[in-house]
Amino acid sequence: MVVHGETGLLIPLEQQTEAPFEPIDPDKFSRDLAQGVNQVISDKNLRETMAKNGRKRVEDYFDWVAIAKQVETLYESII
Repeated sequence: MVVHGETGLLIPLEQQTEAPFEPIDPDKFSRDLAQGVNQVISDKNLRETMAKNGRKRVEDYFDWVAIAKQVETLYESII
């Protein structure tokens, strides 16, 4: 999961609330997405920081050791 500005950039997408959930303004989303990609491409420090933060987040929350600890905590809370 991306943490905006820390492990990546989240680009808001306004979409219809009923199927087929099409974007309300696809051109705006495309521009915003391109701007975010260009920001990351053009800023080496931002790229490296987000990459490092992303790796740490994966290791802290999503590797097998972290998941096992979460499961253990859950089991202990219901016993």
